[in-house]
Amino acid sequence: MKKKETKVVIFGDYDTGKTTTLEQLCDRITKVEYNGTTVALDYGNCMVGGEKIHLFATPGHERFKFMLEIISHGLDAAVIVVDNSRGVTLAEKEIMTELEEKNIPYVVFSNKQDLDDSELEIDREVEVIPTVATEGTGLMKGLEILLEKLN
Repeated sequence: MKKKETKVVIFGDYDTGKTTTLEQLCDRITKVEYNGTTVALDYGNCMVGGEKIHLFATPGHERFKFMLEIISHGLDAAVIVVDNSRGVTLAEKEIMTELEEKNIPYVVFSNKQDLDDSELEIDREVEVIPTVATEGTGLMKGLEILLEKLN
């Protein structure tokens, strides 16, 4: 019997911690090797409860904005990484709106809690998980919450 595979795309503005989130989920939390950065996306995979999770992190730079649609094709769920010290940006709000319009489940990682541990102000009904990507804090919990939304 083939194991289920899930595509999760990690979105967020520039310098929010998307790549670090992906690296931590692949390398340190689930002990599966991170496959490195390419020019316009990051990719890695991990096993969670016998399920292979393909993780793609989108580029935050404006010049790679065209890649969002390409990377997003066929996604099952999404993580939006927000720099808690900056708050939710317009670009992140637009991504949330698009995911909601397409009925794609997502969670928000309120990242960089080590720099600013205030509660993230967000104008939506969405699960917000406090994270510190550099330490791996909250990441696995957030991924598990997201995967539960798929069942």
